Amino acid sequence: MQSYHGACHCGAVTFTIRTDPAHSVRCDCSICRRRGGIMLRCDAADLDILSGREHLATYRFGTQVAQHHFCRECGVYTFHRMRKLPDKYAVNAGCLTDLDLTSLTPILIKGSEV
Repeated sequence: MQSYHGACHCGAVTFTIRTDPAHSVRCDCSICRRRGGIMLRCDAADLDILSGREHLATYRFGTQVAQHHFCRECGVYTFHRMRKLPDKYAVNAGCLTDLDLTSLTPILIKGSEV
């Protein structure tokens, strides 16, 4: 497990996570496919929002269970609470300022399974 600092594009939302970058994923659900992001999972206790909670907006669709959070100032998707694993978050790896995205080898997962 490693710690990473994250932020949206404008910097209004900042956070830290503890996760294992060896387990990155891409999801094939409709929103993830369009967003094209690579995600890292973490336990809810391993996500700490440092600033900007008031700048976060939430988008839900389909079953209305997964909570996709994004910055209402710049529009960047930051993380979401997972539908089938509500004690976990999937975090947008592109928001992690100290992570080399080229080092990731994401696996494709079925959206219906998470």
